[in-house]
Amino acid sequence: MKGRGRARAASPELEPEKRLLDVVSQAVEEVFASVEALRAAMVSLAERAHVAGRILRRGDLQALRPGVAEILARHAGLVAGSGVVMAPDVLEDAQMWIEWWWSNDDAQPEPLLVDLDPESAEFYDYTTTEWYRVPERSRQRHIAGPYVDYICTHEYTFTLAAPLLAGARFLGIAGADILASRVERMVLPALARLPRVAALASGNGRVISSNSTQLMPGMIVRREAAGAGLQPVVEPDHGQPIAALPWVLLEAPVSAAPSPDPPPRPSPSARA
Repeated sequence: MKGRGRARAASPELEPEKRLLDVVSQAVEEVFASVEALRAAMVSLAERAHVAGRILRRGDLQALRPGVAEILARHAGLVAGSGVVMAPDVLEDAQMWIEWWWSNDDAQPEPLLVDLDPESAEFYDYTTTEWYRVPERSRQRHIAGPYVDYICTHEYTFTLAAPLLAGARFLGIAGADILASRVERMVLPALARLPRVAALASGNGRVISSNSTQLMPGMIVRREAAGAGLQPVVEPDHGQPIAALPWVLLEAPVSAAPSPDPPPRPSPSARA
């Protein structure tokens, strides 16, 4: 969303927009808090192994499963998967490893099974993904997406990731997946009540949800926003922890905005 200037400060007439963004930001921040607890548990495992003079093994990561199950239960309806992804050569018995569990609605959590053999034609090199590379480089938490997750959810997905650090060593990431369709359902009623065309967009310029059928989820709005007269009106408060959420609410000025369309019915499967 760069290149369009700073968002206007939230004025009284923008209070509904501010509340909307605050609600979704707080929900994401609560998931990040759970990811942080998982990160701390993983780092503790690594530290205990170091004190014992041994190298971590895949079996050690089983101790994280109750915490992952708690994340999926606590954030049911929002989080679709969670776990840890290990940096290469951290584990003694696996060059690369994903300890990740996912759940589809009310189904029991299942382990994510992917091909991690570098010699295989189906090899999944997760070290090339945004949700892995950015925390590895920045040593800071990151939210990637929305992107189509062809490995796990097969839908537009956000991945929240926090780096696993043992001193200066990068061990991998702890994270959680949020389906974009679930965020859309969260904000759609509030968007539908706004008097102008409006869209919630991610940091990479993709529509998360809108009150117009002309701005569909997944659409890149950099060009469309300019053409429709959309302007950023509310961003997260940069004095708060939720400032790490790089999302923005766009609206068309009253003089330029047609009446919002009736809210489309959420259909997650249509974007799988």
